[in-house]
Amino acid sequence: MLAVALNYIGMRKEKNISLSLLKAFEDFKVVKLLPDSDSGEGQLQLCQPQGYQDLLEDIEQSWNPSEAWLELRGTKDKLLRMVRQMFFFDEEKKYNKVILEGDDGISDFPWAIQIVLVQLPVAEWMDNPEWLRRADLLILSPEGKENEDFTAGIKKIRSDLPLITEKVQEGKGISKDLEASLKALFVSYVEKRERIKTMLKEQYPGKTLSCTQAREMVEQLGVNSFLLGSVCDEVGYRITNCWLGCF
Repeated sequence: MLAVALNYIGMRKEKNISLSLLKAFEDFKVVKLLPDSDSGEGQLQLCQPQGYQDLLEDIEQSWNPSEAWLELRGTKDKLLRMVRQMFFFDEEKKYNKVILEGDDGISDFPWAIQIVLVQLPVAEWMDNPEWLRRADLLILSPEGKENEDFTAGIKKIRSDLPLITEKVQEGKGISKDLEASLKALFVSYVEKRERIKTMLKEQYPGKTLSCTQAREMVEQLGVNSFLLGSVCDEVGYRITNCWLGCF
């Protein structure tokens, strides 16, 4: 599975930047969470009174994997659990490559690649630096006089963070530099998932591991704990004695 989460800072989410990415990566699908307001025609309805297992069955029966865009509506906690599970139903229906849009990609989908789109000015952008620590790629809009200072500040904190200055527009294509950066991230992400699968198979053939063992794996492999949890979901592993939600 290859999952990309979008984050917006100082930029309107309604711009549907996913459409621009789909032009470059046509084999991806977009999954968008709509945890509030009324739904439009043709959207899959996930209502609060429905049980979680019923929701799983609803998606299995209702969604069309041939469509490039899927919108899910319901309570946010159920939607997040749904997205984490929905790619592992069966080979015919699951989405192998997906762009995820929620309220905040870093908090909603912490196991995915984190793309952060920034449009300056952004007031007090360092008050909450978590997005900068967790970002995998930063796309900075060329508009605004503050770009040079902003870029310099980013490089002081995360010199390793790929930063592309580009005006990504709805439905337009993306530059070759951005496409190449994304492809490099995709390769790295898939390799990490494969390393996790290999270690799980070799060290824990019984399909279970404790929270302590999972943390040891995270340190050994140098991966995100949420990514480990996502791979465990994918290959049917259970993490025991975990009460903090680390995975």
